[in-house]
Formats: sequence, C-alpha cells, structure tokens
Amino acid sequence: MQRAILFDLDGTLLHLSRGYGELLAETFRTVEGECRDEWLETYDEAFFEAFTACEPEPCRSAFATVSDDPDALATKLLELEAEANRVPEGTHEDLAALSDRYQLGVLTNGMPEWQREKLRANDLDSLFDAVITSYEAGAHKPEPAPFEAAESALTADAFGMVGDSDADVDGATRQGWAALRYDGQRFREVPTEFGWE
Repeated sequence: MQRAILFDLDGTLLHLSRGYGELLAETFRTVEGECRDEWLETYDEAFFEAFTACEPEPCRSAFATVSDDPDALATKLLELEAEANRVPEGTHEDLAALSDRYQLGVLTNGMPEWQREKLRANDLDSLFDAVITSYEAGAHKPEPAPFEAAESALTADAFGMVGDSDADVDGATRQGWAALRYDGQRFREVPTEFGWE
C-alpha cells in the first residue's frame, strides 16, 4: 500500500523566531523609514480580508492601502519572513528517512510563491514530492478543496496530515485521513502515531 504524509508549513515545519508584528514593523521601517501603528492595523485588516477570500497578492494589496510602494514592502516582508523561520531540530534527517517509505507533501494555507520561497530558504524544497497551497486549491483548510488537491497530486492509497491547528486536524479527519496534531515531536514518529507501523 502506498501512503502519503502531508505536513503543514507555518507552525509545523517552520517556526518564526520573531513575532510577525515585529517583522511587519521592520518592513515598514526599512522601506518607509518609519512605522506607524495605524499602518500596522490597516495592513492587518486589509491582508486578512483579502487572504480569506483568496484574492490575488493579498500582501501587496494590503500594503497598497497605506503606501505608494507596495511591491518593495511585500518583497521585504517575504525576505524577512523567510530569514526569521527556523526548522525544528532533526527535521531534514527525519524527512529524508520518511521519504524512503512514504510520499511526502506540504499542504499549507498560503500563497504559492511565498510558501515555496520559505521552503527553499530553509532547504526543505527538495524533500517533498508535492507542495499544495490553499491559494492553488481555491480554499483554505479545513475546507475539502486543499485536501482533494493533495489527493490528486500524490498517488497514494492512504493519506495522513501533520499540523498544528484545528484546520489541519479537523479537515484531514473529515477527509478520511489519519491526522496528528504537531506539538514538537520528531517527525520520524509520525507513522507510529498514525498506526501505520
């Protein structure tokens, strides 16, 4: 039986070493020379509204509500976010070992170019057979569409999901997948937790 394990990205495979608000503030300071509280609030509201609706380029469009240089701001924020992410100890080794027996994928709520850049910046991109983003699926986890997209991308008889949120676990469970809430355990333990060994 061919089995596939899908991993959430943010909060599971990658962990921010700095608060997101801190990264956003540094982005404004670097590009605009200052950071105002109203910019942060306006950006957050505009971003989450656009992101939830899967509108194109939500970061750029949110920055455009407060700046005449949204491209530079979006580029800088992605750079800082990629740099600030850390991979849990042993992840590369665990994923390499799992790939000998399972198909591996990333199933993440996010924009394709951003999520793939974060994977690349942390030397994770070559470890997966597929990367599925909610934007490409047209809906965010826990909706069925991302999970269905993963089933189309990977030719497996059984699927499992590892993630740190209800959206990951509940969405996978409703899809009939095995599901594991990530709480810091080594990734090589996942098959045992799924009851696959």
